[in-house]
Amino acid sequence: MSEMNPTADFSFFRLVARNLQNRPYRNMAMILSFAIIAGTLFSAQYLMGGAQQSLENGLNRMGADIMVVPSQYAASSQTVLLTGEPTTFFFSDSGFEQIIRLPGVAKASPEIFVATLFGQSCCSAAVQIIAIDPERDFTIASWLKENPGVTMGKDDIIVGGAIEGAIGSDLRFYGHTFHIVGRLATTGMGIDMAVFTRIEDAYTMAEESGVKAVQKLTIPQGMVSAVLVRIDPGASPEVISDEIKQKVPGTKTLTPNSLVSAVSGQLAAITWLLYGVTITVTAVSIPLMACIAAMVAHERRKEIAILQALGATKSFIVRLMLAESFSLAIIGALAGIITAAIILVGFQDFIALTLKIPFTIPSPLTLVADGGSALLLSVVIGGIASLYPAYLINRSEPYETIRKGEP
Repeated sequence: MSEMNPTADFSFFRLVARNLQNRPYRNMAMILSFAIIAGTLFSAQYLMGGAQQSLENGLNRMGADIMVVPSQYAASSQTVLLTGEPTTFFFSDSGFEQIIRLPGVAKASPEIFVATLFGQSCCSAAVQIIAIDPERDFTIASWLKENPGVTMGKDDIIVGGAIEGAIGSDLRFYGHTFHIVGRLATTGMGIDMAVFTRIEDAYTMAEESGVKAVQKLTIPQGMVSAVLVRIDPGASPEVISDEIKQKVPGTKTLTPNSLVSAVSGQLAAITWLLYGVTITVTAVSIPLMACIAAMVAHERRKEIAILQALGATKSFIVRLMLAESFSLAIIGALAGIITAAIILVGFQDFIALTLKIPFTIPSPLTLVADGGSALLLSVVIGGIASLYPAYLINRSEPYETIRKGEP
C-alpha cells in the first residue's frame, strides 16, 4: 500500500489540522518564534528599501550631480535634502560665476534657502522656501516640461508633496502672498516639505517682511545658499568636486554617493541590530523548535505507529510532520510580517525623523520580495527543526511500539 488511501489528500490535511489544534500552547510558542524571526528580518529590509527608494526619487528630482554649499553649513544642507528640516544660510561670496566657468561643468543653478516662521496655515512646522532662477534651474525644469501648461510667474510657487493647500489657492510667508500653481510628486525626501519660488519674489518677500511679518527677513543681494551643478557626460563628480573646492574656498560639495553613504551610515546601526536579532533568534529557535518537535513526536509515537500499522509509509509520516511545521512557520511568519508592516507604516514619519533619513513606503514589488524572503527563511527553519524528530520516529518499529503501549 503506497499511501493511506482511499481519501489520502483529505485525510492528510484533516490530520494536519487536528494535530495543530490539539497542542495550542506549544504551537503558539513556535508561532511566536517564527513571528519574531520574520518580523525583524522584514523590518530591516523594509527600512533599507524605503530609504533607498526615497533617496533615488529625491536625487532624480534634484537633477544635479553636485551640490555646492558653504562648508560650515554642509550638515544643515544635507539635512535639508534628506529630511527637510528648514534652515537659512548664505555664501560669504557666492562664487557662482567661478563655478559655471570650470571645465566639466555643463550647467549650474543658484538657490536661496529660507526657513519660514512656525505657525503657517499649510503645515504644522516651519517650511523650507527654495528660491530659484527659472532660467537656469533644472530641479523644477523637468516637472515644468511634464506640465506644459504651468509657468512660474510673479508670486507663483510650486510646492512639495507634503505641503497642504490646493492648486490655485494662496499661501502666506513672512506676510507675502504666494499662489500655488503646481505640486511635486511625493519622494520621501526633504523636497516634500519645500516651497519653490523665484529669486526675485523671495527678495520682494524679504523687503515686505519688515512691515507685514512678525519677524524681518534679510536676504543679502547677490548671495546664494547653494549651487546645483550638472557635469558634462563622462566627467567625474569627484574630480569636479575637488576642483570646485580649490577654486571656491570655504565650500563643500555634496554628491549622490555622499548622500547614499550618509543615509547608509545612519541606517547601519538599526538595520544591523535587526539583522542581529534575526540571527540570534534563529540560532536559538532552531534547537528549541527541534526540542519541542521531538517532545511532541515522542508523545505521538503510538499514534504514528498506528498510522504505520494501517499502511502509512515513512514518506507519509515525514510529509505529515513537515506539513505541520510548515503550517506553523507560515502562520507565524505572516503574523510577524503583517504586524511589522502595520507598525512601520503607522510610525513612518516618526522613524524618518528619529533616524534623520529620507523614507517612503517601498514599491509593491519590493514589499513582496521582502515579505517573501522572510517567509522563506521561516519555512526553511521549520523544515530543519522537524527533520530530526521525523528521523527518530521512522527508526522505531510500529508493532513493537504498540505492543509496549508507549505513549
